[in-house]
Amino acid sequence: MRTNGTLSYKIAAAAGASLFNEDGEPIKASASWSDAIPCFIQTNTRNERGTYQDGHFTQAQYIVLAERGKVAKTDRVRLTRRGADLGEFAVQDQQDVSLDRIKIIV
Repeated sequence: MRTNGTLSYKIAAAAGASLFNEDGEPIKASASWSDAIPCFIQTNTRNERGTYQDGHFTQAQYIVLAERGKVAKTDRVRLTRRGADLGEFAVQDQQDVSLDRIKIIV
C-alpha cells in the first residue's frame, strides 16, 4: 500500500481497581496514544475560512486507509502527512474495505 503519512489512535485507560489512589479515592483515567502507523491520507474537504471573534479556524475532513489489524477500534486519531501535523480528530466512521485494509473517516 502506498503511504503518505502516519496515524496514532487513542488508547483508553482500562477501568478497574487501578483507577483509585492508596486512600481509595477515584483518580482521573489517563489515555495514551499508539505508536505511529503508516497510512494513506486523502483530504476530503478543507476550509480555512472559518472565523470567530478572536481569530480563525480550519474545518477539515480526511479519509485514511491503513492496514487491517494495525488500528484498533477507536474514537480519536492524530494524523501527520509528509512531516506536517494535521491535528487530532474524532473518528466519524471506521470500516473494512478489503481483506487487508480499513477506511477511517475523520
